[in-house]
Amino acid sequence: MSSHLVTGARGKSGQHVVACLLARGASVRAGSRHAEQIDTPDVEAVRFDWHDESTWMPALEDMDGVYLVKPESEDVAEVVGRFMVQMASSGVNRLVLLSECAADTRAEDLPERRVELLVQASELNWTILRPNWMMQDLVDEGFFGADVRDRRVIAMTTGGQAMAWIDPHDIGEVAAAALVNGVGIREAVYLTGPEALTLDQLAERISAHAGGPIEAVEEPIPAAEARMRADGLDEEFITYITRISQTIVAGDVARTNDEVERLTGRAPGRIDAFLAANATQLAASGGIGPSPGLEDAPKLARDNEALFRRVVAAWSCNEIDNLLGCYADDLVYTDMPLPDQPVSGKAAFRAHMEAYNGLFAGGQVEVDIVATVTSSTHVAGELFNRAKYIGPGAPAGGVPVSWYATLVVTIVGGKVVAEHAYYDPTTFEKAVAQAIV
Repeated sequence: MSSHLVTGARGKSGQHVVACLLARGASVRAGSRHAEQIDTPDVEAVRFDWHDESTWMPALEDMDGVYLVKPESEDVAEVVGRFMVQMASSGVNRLVLLSECAADTRAEDLPERRVELLVQASELNWTILRPNWMMQDLVDEGFFGADVRDRRVIAMTTGGQAMAWIDPHDIGEVAAAALVNGVGIREAVYLTGPEALTLDQLAERISAHAGGPIEAVEEPIPAAEARMRADGLDEEFITYITRISQTIVAGDVARTNDEVERLTGRAPGRIDAFLAANATQLAASGGIGPSPGLEDAPKLARDNEALFRRVVAAWSCNEIDNLLGCYADDLVYTDMPLPDQPVSGKAAFRAHMEAYNGLFAGGQVEVDIVATVTSSTHVAGELFNRAKYIGPGAPAGGVPVSWYATLVVTIVGGKVVAEHAYYDPTTFEKAVAQAIV
């Protein structure tokens, strides 16, 4: 069993790195200035403070690798350099650095690029991750969350360019694969979501899950700088934000790639699934639909997850009657590879599911629920599925297939009223092609 230190373990990416390392059977040491606030089972919490070097060596002791989130410091490159010296003296040779998208396009004397060059010049077995903008920023109070909820706007400087938003869980998956499985050694990897969206397209997607329209507001760089100065932000920070905006306007974050799938074996999460799972955080005051009392919300969330698990169990065992019992009469099901062909009502849903399960031997699918996110109105679950495909093109006797899928369900009154299923339909074609070869 390998052991790894995760710095910034309570952060947007760090918390997912911890979870994904545990899922791979690794031993995890979670570093934080507030280690007492970490209570994740099977995780060793340690105090780690970039501004207190006495905390570094104890955190590194007996570790095999480190997930490094850069410190907020004026001399960030110098701090990271001193930390890497302590890594080497502790015998820790595997380093995964969380950098940022397009850092390699910037001048070599800028802090974010200096850190990358320092890591690349080291003798460590390093991997640099350059993720696109994280989907979590859309609900984060410190980024766009408050504007979406309170002002019903999403304001950015994009120059009309698109952005390939990435789910932070995918960053966690890549980092864990790099640390545990050794993928990506001495590579600097761009990480993106599966599609790039313009600001207008992003506002449309958010609106579909936020309980009302969200306005896209394009903010030119001079206007953004004036607003930040009026808010009392210091010039160094304003300059940094302007660099990021210039990166977007240049089109450097509009690219998509298959790096997440290459390094982890699974496709990256889609933004619609993330937005659906976080719909309650996108809603204006009053929420979406009836608002349960605070004391009722945890129970509703537990009940909803239990219903979701019944849905998965009934589907995997081809128990169509039990499956239909989990849904409202006027349900709407959307197979996201075919978003323009929704299935409405129980009769149509029965026919759809009988046909789908008929693609597999005995109608049976072996399912592992990898992760769920649950609220009083929604459940999003990631599934890993295995079955014998006997559908169109399959050889005699069928062919084994495995695939990831994400289900996002909306629940009202203990019944599923809407469901979106996200998966790659070419999985079955690829399996057949490999079997024929």
